[in-house]
Amino acid sequence: MRFFTTFTIIMIAVLFIFLDIAKRNTAFLLYRVLLRAGLITFISIVGFFLFTVIVFIWRTPAPPLPEITYGEFPFRLEYELNEELHVIEDTLIVEFDGFGMNEGIGRYRRWTSRLASGEDLVLLLEVSDNKQIFYFPGPANYYMGDRLNGYNHTFPSASFIERERGIIRRDILHDKELLEQFGPLDQNTINEEELLNQYNIRLVNWEISEPIVNNFGD
Repeated sequence: MRFFTTFTIIMIAVLFIFLDIAKRNTAFLLYRVLLRAGLITFISIVGFFLFTVIVFIWRTPAPPLPEITYGEFPFRLEYELNEELHVIEDTLIVEFDGFGMNEGIGRYRRWTSRLASGEDLVLLLEVSDNKQIFYFPGPANYYMGDRLNGYNHTFPSASFIERERGIIRRDILHDKELLEQFGPLDQNTINEEELLNQYNIRLVNWEISEPIVNNFGD
């Protein structure tokens, strides 16, 4: 909804300019008329734009169903913490979860992922109650053959989650669905040098099963 948000902000700015011009007119009655006209125009334009976006998304046909809807991808991560070797072995489980909607691309196939161990993250270090450093295995759609541009693993870099009052900051980490679809953002990635110098963590080796070759009714 970024485009819609930007559009709304622009329209609000235009409305305030319009009202400021109207307010400078000494005729109070004319000011009220212009105020009402401005509000009605603003609401109409925003409403029409929102309606158009909703109709566009609703009328966009759903993409074909995947032939393979479930996959398991065992992995092994070796890393050093304070020069002590640690090994994490787990399995990334990915499942098809219907279709999502986005005003930019319309409908898309949605995938969810979880760890067989039940852990939420491939956790490397819990820095504090508000910050965790973890390794992101990769977006769910990549492993199910539903990502045209592939995916470059962040190894030997890692990622982090930072919370404010128990709430994950959206500018640091996207919500779970976006993380699974598109991967971590640049600003929540810790490069190899920073990882070692600040947290004494060094990623040694990363191995995971290859993505499947899926079919989508092509």
